[in-house]
Amino acid sequence: MVVSPAAAVPALPWRFSTRTFDLDEASEQGAETYYPLRMGLLRGTGRFKMAIDAMQLGPVLLGDCRFDADITMDFAELRNFYHLNVPLSGHLDSTNLRNAVTATTERAVLYGPTGDIRLRRWGARSRILCVKIRRDALEAELERLLQRSVRSPIRLASSLELTGGYGRMLRDLARLLAGQIRQEEPLARQEIIGAPLWHSLLDLLLAAADHEHRDELLAPGPPCRAPAVDRAVEAMRAAPQTPFTAADLAEIAGVSIRTLQAAFQRHLDVSPMAYLRNVRLEGVHAELAAADPTRTTVTEVAHRWGFMHLGRFAEAYGRKYGDPPSRTLKSP
Repeated sequence: MVVSPAAAVPALPWRFSTRTFDLDEASEQGAETYYPLRMGLLRGTGRFKMAIDAMQLGPVLLGDCRFDADITMDFAELRNFYHLNVPLSGHLDSTNLRNAVTATTERAVLYGPTGDIRLRRWGARSRILCVKIRRDALEAELERLLQRSVRSPIRLASSLELTGGYGRMLRDLARLLAGQIRQEEPLARQEIIGAPLWHSLLDLLLAAADHEHRDELLAPGPPCRAPAVDRAVEAMRAAPQTPFTAADLAEIAGVSIRTLQAAFQRHLDVSPMAYLRNVRLEGVHAELAAADPTRTTVTEVAHRWGFMHLGRFAEAYGRKYGDPPSRTLKSP
């Protein structure tokens, strides 16, 4: 039986964790975190337990969700949201708009804003990343990428592959963000890091999932003149700590993302985001060279400039400057 739409879900804190052994309480907490829903236990299952760790990042709510018993769920249509389930272990059988999909570690399942949803079986001990995405944000992202308006809703395919290409990148990014949920001070909550990450999540979803605009989205862009590149470069160098996305830079340049990427490759032999990363490396280098090593650490400077992965940062820094960042900090 499908649950009727309920009253507005109360606002959550930006981070939310819950553990419960009670099925009714689990339904209530699941509804507070995601959507109005009803849970049920399948016959012959063991002791029930639910664990959810969730984090809000811009228009995206990402939850690391686990159950210790085989369960079912029923949802009314999502209306104002798109939803992605990415299994990290186990499986999930569901139906939406008559499309039956078994989600596994190799295939994610997608639900659009329309049509009731039936989760026929969430396998016991399956760990699934449940990604709730605001409808207006995903549709606005597609319009920014295409530089034109699109009809709503986006008719996303009911599933996408996770084994390679954009799908694998999407899974890896979702897993990275899930690892941030339990951090005491998640780096993803810093705007310079978090904004590009949630934009990237939406971009990868639009690139990985089949839909009516995908061919246009992935087609190479037409050439553009160097002034567009100059406008993007000027913006990056004027405010390198701004959490620019590729769409932001294309908008500043006055061209589409694909066109700007092609122009950067032709004129500078790098992508716009790689150029921005290089500008930020220059900022880190200058700050480390001028810093007092007794009061400053490489980690805090790297994070301030938007570098989340310290290993990758150190590698990129070493390639550019020939020394590790720690040596720059300690140099007289």
